[in-house]
Amino acid sequence: MHTIKLQVDDTIYNDIIKSGVNIQEELKNALHKLIYKTEHKIASDINQSMQDIKQGKSKPISELL
Repeated sequence: MHTIKLQVDDTIYNDIIKSGVNIQEELKNALHKLIYKTEHKIASDINQSMQDIKQGKSKPISELL
């Protein structure tokens, strides 16, 4: 396991403490969503490119060289 250091303004820190938010769990969940979103976007872009090639809207790189 690794540690990520996060610096926040004192006001924000105090608000986090007052709210009772489990900031570690919330940040962990946010990072998971960010990673999934990035991976999903890449997969979606690849799928769209393949559909464009199949439909004749685009050509594979090998045909352009």
